[in-house]
Amino acid sequence: MAALSTPRRARFGDFVADFDSFQLHKRGIRLKLQGQPFQILRLLLQRPGQLVTREELRLELWAETTFVDFDAGLNAGIRRLRDALNDSAEEPRFIETLPRHGYRFIAPVEIEAEPLVVPRDEVLGGSPDLGQVEAAASSGPRVGEERHAKYTRMRWAASLSAACLLLMAVGMGAVALRSRVFAGHSGDGRFKSIAVLPLRNLSGDPSQDYFAEGMTDELITNLAQIKELHVISRTSTIRFKGTQKKVPEIARELGVDAVLEGAAIRSGNRVRIHAQLIRGDNDVHLWAKTYDRDVNDILSLQIDLARAIASEIRVQLTPQEQSRLASTQSVNPEGYQFYLRGRYCWNKRTEAGYNKAIEFFQRALAIQPDYAQAYAGLADSYALLGTWKEGGLSRAETISLARSNALRAIQLDDNLAEAHASLASISYVYDWNWPLADKEFHHAIELNPNYATAHHWYAHYCFSRNRIEEGLHEIRLAQQLDPQSLMIHNDVGQLLYSARRYDEAIEEERRTLEMDETLPWPHHWLGLSYLAKRQYAEAVTELQTFARLSNGDPGALALLGMVEARAGYHKEAKQILQQLRALPPEQYHSILEVAWLLAALGDRDEAFAWLEKIYPDRPRGLKGLHLVAFLDPLRADPRFQDLQRRVGLP
Repeated sequence: MAALSTPRRARFGDFVADFDSFQLHKRGIRLKLQGQPFQILRLLLQRPGQLVTREELRLELWAETTFVDFDAGLNAGIRRLRDALNDSAEEPRFIETLPRHGYRFIAPVEIEAEPLVVPRDEVLGGSPDLGQVEAAASSGPRVGEERHAKYTRMRWAASLSAACLLLMAVGMGAVALRSRVFAGHSGDGRFKSIAVLPLRNLSGDPSQDYFAEGMTDELITNLAQIKELHVISRTSTIRFKGTQKKVPEIARELGVDAVLEGAAIRSGNRVRIHAQLIRGDNDVHLWAKTYDRDVNDILSLQIDLARAIASEIRVQLTPQEQSRLASTQSVNPEGYQFYLRGRYCWNKRTEAGYNKAIEFFQRALAIQPDYAQAYAGLADSYALLGTWKEGGLSRAETISLARSNALRAIQLDDNLAEAHASLASISYVYDWNWPLADKEFHHAIELNPNYATAHHWYAHYCFSRNRIEEGLHEIRLAQQLDPQSLMIHNDVGQLLYSARRYDEAIEEERRTLEMDETLPWPHHWLGLSYLAKRQYAEAVTELQTFARLSNGDPGALALLGMVEARAGYHKEAKQILQQLRALPPEQYHSILEVAWLLAALGDRDEAFAWLEKIYPDRPRGLKGLHLVAFLDPLRADPRFQDLQRRVGLP
C-alpha cells in the first residue's frame, strides 16, 4: 500500500491549531477562538500561500439557506482571528488581505498528519519514487506519541510534500488513462487557443511562490511565440490562482479551447514540473506528463514542455519558431532565481514592486553580466517606474535607464519581444521618435504575436499617428489576449473616446467598473465622454469621483477644474486653481492639466506659456493633443499648431 496523509494539526510561529479539537494554543496556552474564526483559520492553514477567496469562505462557512450579512460576518470573523493572533491588516505577519478577492496565509506552516491508505494499483505513470514515499509516509506520528513530537514534525514536513507529489502523480496517471478512454471524443485534437493556469506551489513554503509563478510566466512566453496559437496573458490567468472553478467555466471566461494546469516544486538542485492539458468545453483530460530535471537544465525543460504541448494540440511550428524555441541562452541557476524573483515583484505593478524588481535584476546581472532577459526586466521596470511622480529619480533619468537597458538586452539577444516592445514604448512616449517606435513594435509583435502588452501599447501608438481603425483593431486584439486586464478594458474606452465614439466609450467604461468599481480611470474617460456630449452634470460627477479615487492627485484635480469651467462653474474652477497654486512649486509646475484648466477659464496666453514651460519635460499628455475633444477650441491658434508640429503629430 502507498501511504498518503490527512492534516491533523498545524504549527506556525508560536501557535498550534488542532483540527480535531478545534482549539488554538499559543506556547501551550489555549486561546479563545472557536466557531467561524477557527474555521477560517483552518481553511487558510490548509492552503498556505494560496488565495482563499471570499466566495470560497462563504460556501464553506455559510449555508445557502442562511440569510445573514455575509460580508459583515466574514469581516468580523477575520477581525477576531487577527485579534487572537495579534496580527494586523496593515502589517500582516500571518493573514494577508487581497482587497476584493480574499485572504492568504503568508507565514510558514508545519503540518502534522495521519496516514491515509491509497491502493498502489491506482498509481499510474509519472509518479515519484514510491518506495521513498512509502518509507517517509509509513513512519507518520500516532496519537499519544508526544515524546517524539519534535522528530515527527520534521519528518512529516518532508513526507507531506512527498505525499502531495504522489497525489498529483495519481491524478496524472488517472488522467492519462482517461485521455486514452476519451480519445475518440476529442475531434482532431487541433486547438487554436490555450490558457496556462498558474502552476501550484507544492513546496508548502509561500516564499517559493515566485518559482511556481516564474515557471508559469516562462511557459506562457514560450507558447506565445507560436503564431498559430492564441495564448492568454498572465494578467488574466493569474486571477484563477487557487480557484475552485471548473475548467469549462474558466475556458468560457477566457474564451479558449484548452487549459493547461499543473504544479511545480524545487528541492535543492532538482526541479519537478507536472502538467496536464484539458479540453475547455467538456473537461476531458487529453495529456499529462511529469518533468524531473536538474536546476541547470531548467530552460530546456520549459522548451520541451512547450514543444510537447504544441505537438499534442497539433500546432504547426514554422522554421523560425522552431529555431527560437531551440536557441536558449545558458543561464546561471542562481542568477535565474534572482530573475524569477525580479519578475515576481515586477508583476505586482507598484512603485515598491518595481524598485524591488530592479534590485533582483541587478543581482542576477552581478552573477551573469550577459543575461539578456535581466536587462529586459530592468528596462520594463525603469519604464514603468517613470510613471510614478513620487519616485526617487526624475522621469528623464528613469527613461534614460530604461532605454539603455532595452538596447543592451537587444544587443545580447535580438529575439526578446519584451525588450523590443520596451524600446518601442520609450521611443514613442518620450523620445517622439515615431519611425523607430513603429519598427520596434512590429518586430516585437513578429517575435511574440501573443504579447498583449505590445498590442496594447501599439494601439496607442497607432492613435498618435491618426491610424484610428488600426489602433482599435490592436486594442481589441490585446483585449482578446488578456481578457481580464482592467487596464486594457479601460484603455478600450479611452481609445473609443479618442475616436469620438462617445456612447461606445461610456458603455465600455461602465463594463470596466463592473469588474472593479474602485478603479479611478474609467471615471476619467466617462467624465470626458459626457463633457463631449454636453452632459455637464454627469461629466462633473464622474470627474469628482475620479479626483476622489485618485487620492487628491493634482492632475485629477486640475482636470476636474477644467470640466467645471467648461460646464460653466467658473467659481468652483477658480477655487481649484487657487488650491493647486498653493502646492509646492516643484509639484505644481509639473502638472500638464493646469494648462487645460487655464484655457478653459479663458486665460489662453497663460495656458500656452504654461505649455512652453512644461514642454522640455515631455509630459505624456502632449502626444495626444490631436485626439482630445475638449482642446478643439484651441486648434485654430497658431501656437497650438506649432506645438503639435514640434511633437511630431499628424
